[in-house]
Amino acid sequence: MQEGKIMERRKKIALELSELVVYCRPVPFDEEKIGTEKACYRDMSSFPETKAEKYANRSKGKKFLQYNRRQLSRVYPKGQRLDSSNYDPLAMWICGSQLVALNFQTPDKPMQLNQALFTLGGQCGYVLQPDIMRDDIFDPFDKNSLKIVEPITVQIQILGARHLPKNGRSIVCPFVEVEVCGSEFDNSKNKSDVVADNGLNPVWLMKEFVFDINNPEFAFLRFVVYEEDMFSDPNFLAQATFPVKALKTGYRSVPLRNSYSEELELAALLVHIEIANAKEEDDENLYTSIQQLRDRASELSNQVSSYERANNCDSRYQQRLDELRAAQERLLELTEVRNRKLMEKKRRDRQLMNKRN
Repeated sequence: MQEGKIMERRKKIALELSELVVYCRPVPFDEEKIGTEKACYRDMSSFPETKAEKYANRSKGKKFLQYNRRQLSRVYPKGQRLDSSNYDPLAMWICGSQLVALNFQTPDKPMQLNQALFTLGGQCGYVLQPDIMRDDIFDPFDKNSLKIVEPITVQIQILGARHLPKNGRSIVCPFVEVEVCGSEFDNSKNKSDVVADNGLNPVWLMKEFVFDINNPEFAFLRFVVYEEDMFSDPNFLAQATFPVKALKTGYRSVPLRNSYSEELELAALLVHIEIANAKEEDDENLYTSIQQLRDRASELSNQVSSYERANNCDSRYQQRLDELRAAQERLLELTEVRNRKLMEKKRRDRQLMNKRN
């Protein structure tokens, strides 16, 4: 028995096997080696999500990206996820982690984003990182580092849908949520109105959404169709998720998928998409003012959250809360003004095109 154990150990470190392992060497992560000559490209470290989250954040995100430029990292779900749920992979991806493991058996938003990401490589399992991620000045959590990336404005008009799946009821009352997922400063979502009792061919009149995306190289667009039940609660019906840089403009029929990203027969959305350089708008000052207000609102929101976590509700907390509300109200006003101008410009462009034809 003892000899058998020894032989088994010898097999684990057999020379024939070790000669095959030429690409990567698993080693413990050592933050002090990052950026030094001791950092070997063959060394790969594994991180449970809880450890990875300590590096994929504002304070250490750039350091983690520097590590991933030269070495490989593997992130996997923490052991406490007994329900096989998933963590958000976006922060890991944008910090350059190459192997972000998810629970494929769970049909949730992280898995849908994962499926969308690998459509860029034809589902081959490999996707080349954007050029900006290999630039030394790039900070995943600072949009001021995106000097060589042109921000874009995506205008989406939801026109209608067809053959929506049923969710245990004979007739559904659908609405559409449109969401941009990516860098934390680009995350945004909006939703349409509810169409009563029509899952066959619901129509939305003049419902348009405008999204400003500072880092389009690393952003996803999600269409999620829900139905509103008798208690006004949303129930999932279908979804479609795409990398923003793979979007095509014009009138588009968007094939809908179930939560496992499997196609739903005949189910689709009809949308119109326009993509423009955000800095080339008719009123660039208005765009700049909106971006500054968003930054200020985000800063105030973080400060308010910090006070609340510390259970500190003194006069400074109330002052920041009042400033946040004022910034949000002003932001809403300017956004509505800009959206009206964008829609008016679109109508003028269409009229001009019709005259030419």
